[in-house]
Amino acid sequence: MQYCPKCKININGYKKACPLCQGKLKGEPEYPIFPIQKKHVSRVSIIRIMTFIFAVFEIVMISLHYLLRHEIGADDGWMKFVMLIGFIAWADIVMVIILRNNILKVVTYEIYILMLYTLGIDYFTGKHGWSISWTLPCMFIFIGIFTLIAGKITKAEIEDYVYYLVFDIVLSQLQWIPIIREMNKFTWPAIISVTFYLIMAAAILVFKTRELKNASAKMWNV
Repeated sequence: MQYCPKCKININGYKKACPLCQGKLKGEPEYPIFPIQKKHVSRVSIIRIMTFIFAVFEIVMISLHYLLRHEIGADDGWMKFVMLIGFIAWADIVMVIILRNNILKVVTYEIYILMLYTLGIDYFTGKHGWSISWTLPCMFIFIGIFTLIAGKITKAEIEDYVYYLVFDIVLSQLQWIPIIREMNKFTWPAIISVTFYLIMAAAILVFKTRELKNASAKMWNV
């Protein structure tokens, strides 16, 4: 037990100083029976910290953009690209923190964030069209195959991941827009991608109708 010679009192537990006079204690401290649990930073706190860092980064970049453009007259075309990278990095980190216990969700969101990233690069580097001709079709095919393989490996019921496939099917058909508007100069990969998903949609509607209904009921709490 600890003892304060100035206040003439015994002190239970473990104290660094006397709670009355803040003087130095004598004797041996009593350690708690149960170990002190370390405080863990919550996911919400981490997201807030990352959001603040992202906001500071964007504010600094906007201020730098003004200085380079109006005060110095320097070329700052690269700045939009850097700001886009900052946004993608922030969104990526937030998604991983929120969905860290679901690998399928993490990979799905990662792929779609990467799609936006490649579209942004293509746009800010001259609108060459390689993203809609090659990158997006390949990524759509990859995420579809990955979803099927992940479902089999984890032995999940198809009801648990069929809405991922439906989500991919719907978004993959958006590739028809640049094809019809003749923005896609080489349509083979995109045509193969949308055909792959149309076949998958037909398979789900014909063979997995009940599972699709059950998944919809779970999703919408019907």
